[in-house]
Amino acid sequence: MLEIIDAWDGAARLTTRPIVIRGDEVDEVHRALIDTERRGVVFVAGNDDSLPSVPWTNRIANLTRFTIGMASCYVLDGEATRLLNDRLGQAHAILPGRLRTYRSQIQPDSVVDGLRHRVLSAERIADDNEQPRLARVLASNAQLQALEQPLPASVARVHRMLERIADDMLVHRLGDVSSKRPSLVPSQPQAAAVETRENDRRQDDASAQQGMLLDYLKIKVGVDDLTVDRIDEIVRLIEVGRSSQGVQKDIASRFAQLQAELDETQKAYHGVKWQLDDEQIENRDAVERLTRSAETERTLRHRLASMGQAEVAWTAQPSEADVSRPDSFGELLRWLPRLQHVVFTGDPDCAEELDSNDPLGAWASKTWDALLVLQDYAAAKADGRWARDVHGFLENTPDGCHEWPTRRHARDESEEVRTNPAFWRKRVLPVPVSVVAAGRFFMGAHFKIVQFAMISPRMHYYDDTAQSGRIYVGYIGRHLPTGQTN
Repeated sequence: MLEIIDAWDGAARLTTRPIVIRGDEVDEVHRALIDTERRGVVFVAGNDDSLPSVPWTNRIANLTRFTIGMASCYVLDGEATRLLNDRLGQAHAILPGRLRTYRSQIQPDSVVDGLRHRVLSAERIADDNEQPRLARVLASNAQLQALEQPLPASVARVHRMLERIADDMLVHRLGDVSSKRPSLVPSQPQAAAVETRENDRRQDDASAQQGMLLDYLKIKVGVDDLTVDRIDEIVRLIEVGRSSQGVQKDIASRFAQLQAELDETQKAYHGVKWQLDDEQIENRDAVERLTRSAETERTLRHRLASMGQAEVAWTAQPSEADVSRPDSFGELLRWLPRLQHVVFTGDPDCAEELDSNDPLGAWASKTWDALLVLQDYAAAKADGRWARDVHGFLENTPDGCHEWPTRRHARDESEEVRTNPAFWRKRVLPVPVSVVAAGRFFMGAHFKIVQFAMISPRMHYYDDTAQSGRIYVGYIGRHLPTGQTN
C-alpha cells in the first residue's frame, strides 16, 4: 500500500525505503522528531560524507526492512547531520555512521530524555553477521513502541461510546419481542363464493381440535376462563422467555469477556506494582552506593589536599574507557573480547532478549560492571595478588579493582535447585572441552544483576582461574527457573 499511497505518522512519512535527506531538507526530519502527535519510532542514520551514500542507504534499508509501516526511516547526508544536531543538541544528536531510534514525545531540552533514544554503533552496523539479529531487534523495538501507545483520545471516546451502545442494545433485547404474531382468531373472515360441504367438514374438524387444545391448556395453565386473547398473551410470554434465554447467553458471554479483561488488567497492575517495588529497591541501593562513593571521594580529596596534593585531588579524572559502559546487551557482547581473562560461552540471544525490558541500558551497564569485577579478580590471581575465591574477592576487594556488593553474588545455588533435576539441568552450561571433557558444567555461582519481577537478570559463571587462568560465563539472561519463579 505504501507504494501507491502517502501515509504519515504525525509529521513522519511512512515509506518502504529510507528517505534520503540532503542539506536543508532536514526540516522534515526535525518536524517528525518533535511532533507530539507521532506515535511510532523514527530511525535516523547519520553521515559525515565519509560513507558512500548508496551502500550506506542500502545497509540501513536492510536493517529496517521488518519495520515498514510501523516506523519512519531517514538517512542524512553530512550537512543534514550537522544541521539536525545543531537543533537537537548533544543529548539527542546522531553521530555519523550510527543509527538512532527516536521514540515518541522527544524532549530536546532534557539531557535525561536523551537516554530513551537508543544508538546503534557503527561497528555493529558494519558487521554482516549482526545484520539478521539487528533487523529483528529494530523490528521488536518498533512493535513495542506501537503496542505501548494508548489510543488517541478521540478514538478512545468513540470506542467507549460503541461499547455503551452495544451493552444497551443487549439489555433492551430482554423485552424487545415483536407483538406481531399469528392469532388463533382470523383477522378477517375469508370470502368464499361458494361454501361446500367439504369446507364445512374441515371447519368442524378444526373447531373440534381447537376445543381440545383449549381444554388441554386450561388443565396445564390452571385457568378456567381461557380465551383466545389469553392464549395470545401466553404465547407472547413464551416468546419473551425464549428471547431472554438467548440474551442471557449473550450477557453471560459479555460478562465473561469483561471478567477476562479485568483479570488481565489486575495481572498487569500487580506486575507493574511488583516491578515498581523492585525498581524502588534498586534505586535505593544505587543511591546508597552513590552516596558512599561520593563520601569516599570527598574524604580522599581532603587527605590529598592536606598532603599538599590539592591540584591532583581536584583535577584528576578517570579516562573515558574507565567510565564508558555498553548501552545494550548487544553492545556488551561485542565488548567482551576486550576482557583478557573472561570468556563468554553462552547463548547471545538470551542476553539480547533482555534489551526489550532494558530501554535505557541500565542492566547492560551493571552486567558490564560484574564482568569487570571478574576480569580484575582473574588478573589479581594471575599476578599473585589474590588467592581466594570470587566471593572473598568481593568481601575484601584489593585496591584499584572494581567492586561489587556481596549481597548481589551467590557462591552456589540453593539446595532446592541443586536437588531438582529440572532446575539443575538449566544451569549445566557450555565450557570448552579443553576445560571439561563433556563440554558442559554446572554453574551455580552467579551475579544477581538486578531485581525486576520475574525477569531479574542473572549472570552464571565457572571459575577456572586455577587451571586455564580464565573465567567462563555460561549464561547472561533472565532468572533461570526455581520454585519461586515457576
